[in-house]
Amino acid sequence: MEEKKLKVIVLTQKDGFFIPANILKAGKVCNIVEVVNNQAKSSLDNKISDMVRWFGFFQCAKMGVKTCARKFSDLVDRASGYRRFGGQCSVESAARKLGAEYRTVTNVNSAEYVAHVRDVRPDLIISYSAPQVIKPELLGVPRYGVLNVHGALLPDYRGCFPSFWYLYNGEKLGGATVHYMSAAIDDGDICVQRSVDISDCRTMFEVMGRTKLVGGEAMVEAIERITNGTLTPRKNHTEEGRYFTWPTTEQARDFRKQGKKLV
Repeated sequence: MEEKKLKVIVLTQKDGFFIPANILKAGKVCNIVEVVNNQAKSSLDNKISDMVRWFGFFQCAKMGVKTCARKFSDLVDRASGYRRFGGQCSVESAARKLGAEYRTVTNVNSAEYVAHVRDVRPDLIISYSAPQVIKPELLGVPRYGVLNVHGALLPDYRGCFPSFWYLYNGEKLGGATVHYMSAAIDDGDICVQRSVDISDCRTMFEVMGRTKLVGGEAMVEAIERITNGTLTPRKNHTEEGRYFTWPTTEQARDFRKQGKKLV
């Protein structure tokens, strides 16, 4: 007898390069009913001025050109009924491809959105780069809790921008961790981890490409394990790892002096 697929809500933010493919992969092993673009204050869409300060106008312009090209590809994909790129060029297109509702929410902890989730009654919520700390009211709604994929090997590199800090610190090994979300940042129990070689990466875009790829695979594995009852989370010993926040102007300048780039 075929196992019943979990009913899932996805929390994420705008992205046209990595997250859509991961949503589509997850959609093969669960029933994604809603995809939320969480437009919180700390979403990358709202940090453009910081990105220019950190990486300079030229690097941000280069990223802007890549983004515009991806948006054009998304228009072509939509016009073809998602036959050209399969919904991989935007989070919204991934949702449409899966037949899921797509919505933009500024605050997923609002009473209004929490009430909506209670009405939907998801088995699980999964997060791909959702830019908000989720509070207990929402964490307690899904039957199997809330899973997040973090682009680093926890407990080390908790916090913001792990792709930046991996490069800044000259790490050779990167990875991703799927963990349960709690009221604190990146400190919930660890479910699945995947590592990846980043020794030849010189840009954050390269690091993100590799860590988000293995992160998507790890999320699929976690969902499958929850479905078949074999998931055995382990303690996330946060005292054994480091926490990083957004870089300072001086750290960003040092990053550029090392020859490291955004894209």
